Amino acid sequence: MAWIEKKGGDSNIELPTGYPAFSRISSFVKHLINASQYYYHESESFEVKEVILNQAGNRGSVRGSFINNPNQPILGGVVKPLMPNIIQVPLVGEEVVVIEYNGQHYYTGIINLKGSVNENSAPGASGGYKKNTKFGETFERKDVKPLEISEGCILFEGRFGQSIHFGSDKQKPIIKIVAGHRGTTENINKDDSSIHLFGAEDNSDIESKKIKIKSNDIFITGKRNLFLEADSVFINAKKQNTIKMGDPRAPMIPTVRGDVMLKFQSDILTLLSDFQQVLILIANPAAFLIKAKLLLDKILRLTDVITKQTFLNKQVVTADPNFKLPEIPEGPDLNLPKIPEVPKVKIPPALEDLEDLQNNI
Repeated sequence: MAWIEKKGGDSNIELPTGYPAFSRISSFVKHLINASQYYYHESESFEVKEVILNQAGNRGSVRGSFINNPNQPILGGVVKPLMPNIIQVPLVGEEVVVIEYNGQHYYTGIINLKGSVNENSAPGASGGYKKNTKFGETFERKDVKPLEISEGCILFEGRFGQSIHFGSDKQKPIIKIVAGHRGTTENINKDDSSIHLFGAEDNSDIESKKIKIKSNDIFITGKRNLFLEADSVFINAKKQNTIKMGDPRAPMIPTVRGDVMLKFQSDILTLLSDFQQVLILIANPAAFLIKAKLLLDKILRLTDVITKQTFLNKQVVTADPNFKLPEIPEGPDLNLPKIPEVPKVKIPPALEDLEDLQNNI
């Protein structure tokens, strides 16, 4: 695996003849020293020609050829990823850095040949490649823009536009997790799905601490409990029948508007008193008309609440508490008889011609 690269020239030179002058001897010694020097390489570039995905014991391993010496044997039969828990699966045509441990070749990472976050394939460096080499079974090149980096940041980018970015804003820590970024910088309003975590400069900086999550659909499921706790909890919905509470399998019924019900109850409680006052004021036509008008308005308001169901809040609905989900009965044991076996029948040999057929009728 490890290989040496000569630094100087050829050491096979003829011995100098003639008078042994100091300059000639010095030149000869320097040439020998320079010719014996070399560069030592512990790792080597390896071109990937086959990727093993989910084979037991060889998950993420590759086959191919070394760039420096394509005929060099691969120790262990395949080049394995160095770390078992973090695997950066290369594509066909990409080059990886290979090292040797305990008689086995391992690769540590993909060599940045083209500066692309999507693929760095350049097939043919070690020879033996056909035209139009495929990257793999399903992988296709995609125009993925690399994200901009800033001082001190740590950035992990996938091949398909996903990233985890450890950055800062005026020394305040920020973590941005994105699946499907649409530009060279993360934008929570334009990217497909994002989680942004904002930290503070110190513990007294309370306003900076926040988490933003944004996507088309967000699902949070707790198998047992789900707790939401804060000084204030806001649930905003822009469409009718969009805030639903209770068992989703049950029919949903509207909740009650507290302001309308309070007014309705107040009108009901004062209705009889208003009737009594109207009867008393019959002798006073002017006062009677004023009070009758107020009473009529109240009756119309009560009628409107009942007929138009304005006391119901149809934007926030809840599961019907009286609805009980039916239990699915277990299948009955029918004790069906076993299917009888078909009796074996001796089949005569095939008849060769019409004459045989007639003789067997």
